Amino acid sequence: MNITRRQLLRHAGTLLPAALLPAFGGGCSSPAALTIAYHPWPGYAPLKLADSLGWWDDGRLRSLPTGSASASRHALASGHAQAAALTLDEVLMALADGLPLRVIGLFNLSHGADVVLARPGYTDRPRWAGARLGREAAAHGELMLASWLEFVGMKGDDFQLLHLSFDQHERAWQAGEVDLLVTFEPVASRLQAAGAVRLFDSSQLPEERPIADVLAVLQPHIGPQRPALRRLLGDVLAAQRHLLGLPQDSSYRLAPWLDAPRPQVMQLFSGLRLTGWADNRHWLLGEPAPLQRAARELAAFLQRAGLRAPERVPDALIVADFLPTEEPLG
Repeated sequence: MNITRRQLLRHAGTLLPAALLPAFGGGCSSPAALTIAYHPWPGYAPLKLADSLGWWDDGRLRSLPTGSASASRHALASGHAQAAALTLDEVLMALADGLPLRVIGLFNLSHGADVVLARPGYTDRPRWAGARLGREAAAHGELMLASWLEFVGMKGDDFQLLHLSFDQHERAWQAGEVDLLVTFEPVASRLQAAGAVRLFDSSQLPEERPIADVLAVLQPHIGPQRPALRRLLGDVLAAQRHLLGLPQDSSYRLAPWLDAPRPQVMQLFSGLRLTGWADNRHWLLGEPAPLQRAARELAAFLQRAGLRAPERVPDALIVADFLPTEEPLG
């Protein structure tokens, strides 16, 4: 694959230090690869683009596509991945389960891309009692459910709650197994095109309770993988600029992964606020960083809602060490 001079210059500062890292296995001259788990979601498109564009062909960074956030967390817990794309609330629940995660980057903030959908006939409160409500019984699926229940003044006991991993959402809807569904893009748009009605979305969440997509890393790997993590975050920001600057090429690369027609790919980002270099510095820097404060507020809400959350959010949850000190060239 041809590489541009700009790409060569962008990687020149990271490839050499990474090559000098000792391997984890011992006796091998090349460093262990850093593996990043992520599932199909428009917010994680920079990871898919970086891989698709050949930036990771040298094997120093490896992608591990999964079918859901739960599968990505399992990859972290099982040692198959050292980093993952997760929502902030998923990070908090993972911390409660004993995974020592740290957040090094922010992909985006959800402003309508996460939704609660209803079948026609189930759009009014009188029909909700006893209705079959599907959601992923982990992290932001539970957060969206708890937020909607708070919004409408109901409780989980009022419904038949069904656990569905994200890769089961569309099949369950088409099979008529659920009446209401907590889901997100790209499934949300496809189901709405087929007649589903939007009841609630992430644009209605309080500011102190954001659904933020973040880049999380297992804390023991931060020291040994510093060059790889710096390169990873640089690639994420560069791929985001590729997405915005070359939407046709990006749509071509992302359509199969998102299972969406090429002309509709960019529409899937309408409910997201993509966060570039300046936004990352705003959210990750400070004492405490705004994202650190948001994590504390979110953990308190999860606890009030009876969901898993750490009793205390680590003071060093947010690590800004890998952000470029200067704004990358466009």
